[in-house]
Amino acid sequence: MAMMAFGCFIGNAQAIDTKAIYFETQGVEVMADFQRGNGYEIKRISLSAACGQNDTRCTSDSFQARMMDDFASALKYKRFYKYVYMPYDPCMEPGADCIPHVVDSFSESDVNELQESVQRGYTLRPQSTRPSYLDTFWTAVTEAAGSTAVGTVADHLKAESDKDSSNLRMYFVTTRLSKGQQIPVGVCKIGGNFCQLQHDINIRELVNGGIAVFMPVGDGSSTSDNAEYWDRENAVRDLLGEFEYKCIPAYTNSGNGLILQMVCSYMK
Repeated sequence: MAMMAFGCFIGNAQAIDTKAIYFETQGVEVMADFQRGNGYEIKRISLSAACGQNDTRCTSDSFQARMMDDFASALKYKRFYKYVYMPYDPCMEPGADCIPHVVDSFSESDVNELQESVQRGYTLRPQSTRPSYLDTFWTAVTEAAGSTAVGTVADHLKAESDKDSSNLRMYFVTTRLSKGQQIPVGVCKIGGNFCQLQHDINIRELVNGGIAVFMPVGDGSSTSDNAEYWDRENAVRDLLGEFEYKCIPAYTNSGNGLILQMVCSYMK
């Protein structure tokens, strides 16, 4: 009877995906954002994680080395996952002394308005995922690395990101959690032997719960190395969007290149 009631009451409800995908390393959940170019090849990978009170742990050489091995392992063995809003009714739990209620269907545009609430009838659940572009990426990376070994692939990705003229750059953003809000702490560029802290990126917390971000997007030389500054800017902006910030950007010329100033409001 309980199963019949469950089907009647939430049968029309649907699971809704969130956008980000994740993998785990050393007991820490890492968000992965893949930016693709016009030809759908992956041009930039932005990773982020909250490491508790000791946020410097995530940028240590040992943590980064293991994280990249686990990232390559997630690619090879399809260990990425996403979060999905699933219909849920506590009245369907064994022994519950209440009557199941109707859970209405909703559109994907409603995801940002959902709360993890019993009253709304939805809760977040992890679900394995394997976007097709990751299969293409894995094939391309293993061919370039000349191996499918996890360690070799991880070393290849770090070496590629470290190149000045790289077609694939990787960045890592450390965050801390405050009442469910992801607050960026620092940015580093993933490289061959370590994650290079980007000391010229300044992130400040605002009294209204938002943040202000200051970062150069050029060195004033008008040469090709400015492309990396723009790439880095886009990596930060992509992740701020994933963290549910809405940012107002402004560019100023410091005399030594453009400076991006963003005031970002937390939208959740």
